[in-house]
Amino acid sequence: MDAPKFQFSGFAESEPSGWLEPKRKAYLAPQSEGVAPVALDSPQWVVGRGSGVDFQIPDPKASRRHARILAVHNRYYVQDLGSANGTFVNRDRVINERLAHGDLVAFGKTVFRFLMTADPDRDYLKKLNLDALTALADAVDRKDPYTGSHSRVVARVAQRLALELGFSAAAAERVGIGGRLHDIGKISVPDAVLRKEGRLNDTEFAMIRRHPGDGAAILEPLRFLADVLPMVRQHHERFDGRGYPDGRAGQAIALEARIIYVADAYHAMASQRPYRKPLFQEFVRHEFAKSAGAQFDPDITQAFMRLLPAIPGLLSTLE
Repeated sequence: MDAPKFQFSGFAESEPSGWLEPKRKAYLAPQSEGVAPVALDSPQWVVGRGSGVDFQIPDPKASRRHARILAVHNRYYVQDLGSANGTFVNRDRVINERLAHGDLVAFGKTVFRFLMTADPDRDYLKKLNLDALTALADAVDRKDPYTGSHSRVVARVAQRLALELGFSAAAAERVGIGGRLHDIGKISVPDAVLRKEGRLNDTEFAMIRRHPGDGAAILEPLRFLADVLPMVRQHHERFDGRGYPDGRAGQAIALEARIIYVADAYHAMASQRPYRKPLFQEFVRHEFAKSAGAQFDPDITQAFMRLLPAIPGLLSTLE
């Protein structure tokens, strides 16, 4: 059935080419006659048949909290929240999928058409607060079941490491925020790439390498996170200049980003992966000692070595 006829100023013919483009309004149009489209007017939006959701659907096939819609400027994603009967985009069952104008989205038996218009959403930046961004970080974490609390771990280790290096409590907290948000650019990386057990091919690795820049682009319009933006963009830059996306080296890399890089690498080594078990602490220590001055800032590495024995206790209270 075609979408019901409601008046909009116009539809976007193609995705705007950059973050200087205005944020566009988007809607879910129920595929039922006479039912008004639902405005996707928040950075995150939950649908289900239970109470406490943003849009309630009277569908016994839908779960109480069925799915979430995430808005990242003019990119929209639907994320299934573990529903019993699945979330579908154009009849394909999805876990996390980017939406395109005209897509059919089904929750249970209730079907909507996703519509992106040419109407500007002038209030978007007022709604995009830190809570919405951390929800986005959580969505990224859930894309990889092997690192489900990754951003929380990196945030806590990075914040504690900043204190070890002499940062004030307030400055260390900002490093923690950078750690919490460092991977938000991965929201646009396909789940199949993030969960792949084997070696990534060149195309897949190129997708991964884009995430620091994509994450920085998400934060760019937000003045209250201006100090966090370099942490997100530069958290894969190596001390020897062989990192990405910009090939920065040494002191040209923000100190906070160098701290987050160490915390990020630690959790990558210490986590269960599809292709290996977590590495022992002594092996982690050996890897950092070997890579100090090349991959990692040597001064930060020394501070991390002092902190390493305390990290399991530091992380024991994470949810």
